[in-house]
Amino acid sequence: MVLRAHHLCSGLDLVLSVATHSAPVRRLLAAGADVRGTRLVIHARADTAIATATALTTAA
Repeated sequence: MVLRAHHLCSGLDLVLSVATHSAPVRRLLAAGADVRGTRLVIHARADTAIATATALTTAA
């Protein structure tokens, strides 16, 4: 579902920031992410994911 949401957000030029504590899940998400559009941002901690998404949104 995360990769599907990323694909939809990428088509709309929206940033999607994801957090998961699991390193294997982060690697799977990175490997399956759509590289044609907006990059999927994957973090180990939710606070970092939120801060990154906020910074990217305000910079745009």
